[in-house]
Amino acid sequence: MKHRALFATCPDGEFFGRVSEIDSILRRASSERRPAPSILLFGGRWTGKTEVLRRVFHNLFWGQARCVPVYYQFKGYGTVEDFSEDYLKEVLKQYLAFRMREPKFVRDGISLDKIEKLLVDNDMYGLADIAALHREARKSGDASAALKNAMHAPLAITRLSGIPVYMILDDIDLAEYQGPLGRSTAVARELISSLSSSDFSFVAAASSRRVLEGGVFGSIEAMELNGLDEDLSSSMMIDLCRQYGVDADTEMLKLAAFRLDGNPMYLKSLVWAAAKSGLKLKSLKDFADLYTQELFDGNIGFALRAAMGLKSINDLRVLHACSGALFPVSDEDLMERFRFSAPEMREILNSLSGAGLVEVNLGSVRWAGDSTVKDFVYFIYETRVKGRSSDEVRTYLAREVLKQGFDFKGSRISVSLFNEASGIVRSFNNQKILKVLFRNQAFNSKFKNGAYKVSADRKEDEEFDLPQVVGSFDTMRLESGEAGPPILVAHGFQNGRYDAGSEVVWIVSVKDSPSPVNLGDVENFLRRSMILRENFRAARLVRWMIGRDGFTAEAQKKMDSEGVYSSDPVQLRIIKEGLGDVDGASRLRTAEKIVPVKEFEVVLPSATKAELVAARAVEEIGTEMGFDEVAIGQMKAALVEACINGFEHSRNRTARVFLRFVSSVDRLTIYVQNTGVDFDAAAASGASRDAEAGLPRKRGWGFELMRGLMDEVRMEKVRGGAKIVLVKYLVKKGDGRNGQEV
Repeated sequence: MKHRALFATCPDGEFFGRVSEIDSILRRASSERRPAPSILLFGGRWTGKTEVLRRVFHNLFWGQARCVPVYYQFKGYGTVEDFSEDYLKEVLKQYLAFRMREPKFVRDGISLDKIEKLLVDNDMYGLADIAALHREARKSGDASAALKNAMHAPLAITRLSGIPVYMILDDIDLAEYQGPLGRSTAVARELISSLSSSDFSFVAAASSRRVLEGGVFGSIEAMELNGLDEDLSSSMMIDLCRQYGVDADTEMLKLAAFRLDGNPMYLKSLVWAAAKSGLKLKSLKDFADLYTQELFDGNIGFALRAAMGLKSINDLRVLHACSGALFPVSDEDLMERFRFSAPEMREILNSLSGAGLVEVNLGSVRWAGDSTVKDFVYFIYETRVKGRSSDEVRTYLAREVLKQGFDFKGSRISVSLFNEASGIVRSFNNQKILKVLFRNQAFNSKFKNGAYKVSADRKEDEEFDLPQVVGSFDTMRLESGEAGPPILVAHGFQNGRYDAGSEVVWIVSVKDSPSPVNLGDVENFLRRSMILRENFRAARLVRWMIGRDGFTAEAQKKMDSEGVYSSDPVQLRIIKEGLGDVDGASRLRTAEKIVPVKEFEVVLPSATKAELVAARAVEEIGTEMGFDEVAIGQMKAALVEACINGFEHSRNRTARVFLRFVSSVDRLTIYVQNTGVDFDAAAASGASRDAEAGLPRKRGWGFELMRGLMDEVRMEKVRGGAKIVLVKYLVKKGDGRNGQEV
């Protein structure tokens, strides 16, 4: 990052995600609207709040002149006077640094006397008076006046200079812990008073929403910062393993990212530990060994010890009780359990709440830590309170991690297939579909060597009408205690008629374990279907079973006799492709063969001519699918433009662009996703607006180019970035060219 000397930030190569949050804050901070909307950025510890705020400060310091950025991180101070002086110094010296374009004022320690002299030397007498007022207040021992003067300095600067100050406040929930108990509440009170001004705005980071309780700050936008999602966190670990030479398995890294809640600090620490010790991340055992090592003796454990700051064994007892509770516990129950007095309980909860470990609300105490903190609390409780050895506790945790990881490896696939089936059912909208895609035995009898041969007389390949689905849900609430895979229920209407006679209910079962659906599975599904039917008033019931590993002969015979539909993942993906547009079913109907969907993924680094790699990939895939040279050239040009667009809108020199090629029976679909901010939607339509106004085309030409080259171009917003979807249809010679008229 440019001018890194302002405040320390992590290297760009180790910074993942958060670009959309940073861009959102920057847009608000530098907007013409005054005051700009204020923001509370809240989230768990080490989710990247400080990194986001410091990068916001860097960008505002060097990239705009609408506001004066001032960054302040709340820390512990022995007296209110010391806090007041530190706060005032940061506000004044950062204002000087911004106005004089002198970054050393930000990073260097400068006394308040030196700051006052610099203000006088630069004819900023009104601001020099603010420093003088503080000096006089301290000299006379008036702590309240010193605090009030410091807290309202941003407002005074805004009014004196005419340029609004934009306060960037890190760990604002620690404001109530500045100074000794009793007087610290004055800090929080004066801070709230200063931030409630309508003359300047702020962004503040906190561990929870509780600082918003009561609406003390007025109108403020809440922005939650959770751990990185699975794609970003696993991508982060893959890149870090590559940087540090750690031999790793991709699926194992996805599991680690899930187990560590996508927390950037945990993920980095685990990879650093593997690199330092020369270990691998290839198996569940590797992960369990590294995780417990880091938790007990590594960077994660060290950071947790420092952050938690437990003052007594009683703090630990209460924290352990809260971490193991499934629901919030009352402070009265805790007092009775541990024989604490009300003042003792209040002091303990204040300490734990200040560390972001619990949330206290109207006498209810809720655990606020993540799973890693919970494991660490268990470790120190078992060793310090129960007297167990570190090896014994480590063995227990390693065993639990292995079991959870094994369950996760099986369940995440199941959830994925169930979600895919749910999405397909929700997209039912009166389309026509081939019956064979719901008859697994008939489909597999002619599915050979990756292709399905359509019958000559087409009798077995007739179509039927899907309903228009109006909603769907799982049956967890209706089937408490039932064994078996999840069941999806979808309600809809046939033939576009919304009457009782046309109402239909689809009941869908998804078995994702690595074994075929057997007779017992079918009988269980039939029994559950009959029970569930009592909850719905529909003229018709359709039952559909989906099995990842197919169906046994006995199961298929039973389903055929009961009229139950059956599909495997190949059929499911073909169904999904056929539902994408109105003409999809007709293209499937006229095709000579149905080819299963194939997917290819490519990750492009931010490097010179990286988009040419994408062009070569689409050329090879297009050639294999049977596209002619003209169509391949069009796809290459459109994809290169999309990749360039993706890199540009990431606004990060280390950004990556993710490509996914999906080749199906009649089209090639290309997904181009960045890890930055949204693609400029205005740019997509800017060219047409300029053309209508008779002006030269200034923006949006890239999207116009892509639309001219491809059959479909659309933009989709995704978490942590944006996605462009490019579609090119495959048309046989003599029938037209790539979806266009001959």
